[in-house]
Amino acid sequence: MSSSLHGVMHVVDSVSNKSRPLTLANNVLAVDNSANTQPVSLAAIPLPSGAAVESKQDDIVSALSGLALDSSLSGLGTASNQSTANGHLSAIESSLSGTVSVSQAALKTASTVNSASSVASGDYSSAHACLSDRKLAIFGDTTDFSNNIDVYVSDDNIAYYKFGQYSIFPDSAGNFAMMLDAPFKFVKLRYNGSATVTALIVGVN
Repeated sequence: MSSSLHGVMHVVDSVSNKSRPLTLANNVLAVDNSANTQPVSLAAIPLPSGAAVESKQDDIVSALSGLALDSSLSGLGTASNQSTANGHLSAIESSLSGTVSVSQAALKTASTVNSASSVASGDYSSAHACLSDRKLAIFGDTTDFSNNIDVYVSDDNIAYYKFGQYSIFPDSAGNFAMMLDAPFKFVKLRYNGSATVTALIVGVN
């Protein structure tokens, strides 16, 4: 003896809003106990609000295509833009190129070591401090045309020494001049005859 279990599925009639049994008769799905079939379509099944139906997907695709992202980004890496950027860089490089020249006027120190002074043989002039001088110019005039003028130097302005073979010889008019380097700190002139002398020492650093 065989037995079978039967269950009845009910559906709600969308017209009458009443429950009706869902039966299978002769392999035909019957809703109203008749032999007429009732087509069932997924399109007719209500979906929750905002569900991703095909029509909404089409709307999304259409909206994205309207943004034209490819065309907006396509010009960023073009040869034309690269050439423009290179031009700007070249202009900056040109502005920065060249040689920066820095100039400073030479600083001078000057001393009048004799001013129409009467001197005797063996007398010294006043001292000129040449602490920052690299070169010296010694010049002036004297009434003694026969004797030379010696150059004496010092490191402490106390002890002075004759500076090698440096001697100044006045010309026939009594004018004299000499240029020399100044590796020392102080310099004086020593006279070898009686005269009236005006002498200046100018240093350049």
